Amino acid sequence: MNTELQQRIIKQATRMFLCNGIKSVTMDMIASQLGISKRTLYENFKEKNELLLACLESQEMERRARLEVYFANRKNVIDLLLNVYEDILRFMRNTSPMFFVDMERYYPRVNDKYENDKECHKQATVDLLKEGVGEGVIRADINMEIVATLLTFQFELLKKSDQIFNSKYTFTEIFETIFKSFIRGIATPEGVKYTDEFFEENR
Repeated sequence: MNTELQQRIIKQATRMFLCNGIKSVTMDMIASQLGISKRTLYENFKEKNELLLACLESQEMERRARLEVYFANRKNVIDLLLNVYEDILRFMRNTSPMFFVDMERYYPRVNDKYENDKECHKQATVDLLKEGVGEGVIRADINMEIVATLLTFQFELLKKSDQIFNSKYTFTEIFETIFKSFIRGIATPEGVKYTDEFFEENR
């Protein structure tokens, strides 16, 4: 197999799945956009599910690489969370709500992997918040497990935002509101000050 070609396929398919949803994107459409034959595409990925999993794994690897940079350069946990916030915001600007709807409805095997990853992310959030308590930027009088679980469910709400709000607000507007409410609710006065200064500079 041609590894370089596989990476090209994954990059193009990821862009198309995120922007248009999964169900509406066919293998024919992906092959056409890449200028390759359908046969060549199937020689590299046997089915759409396999390609979708490869796209998700690639996205996760890229996300982890960015997180490592954020961790290495962070001033404190709030600073790290704000960098993650901007990272997710960039992702949301290029993602249709239908991507999540389709994955849950039509691709249960892929969605199961996504659900498993979600549990890992929730535990990582708990560990991070505990670290922030030691830094004096996260409140010590809150239950970290409850906070991380509530944040997870708020993201579940975000995936169904078009249905809940009847497309009145954009994906990014809803996410920004969820995140700002979340971070101000868990931050100490020092953490809130840091957060407010960040949003003032990045208005």
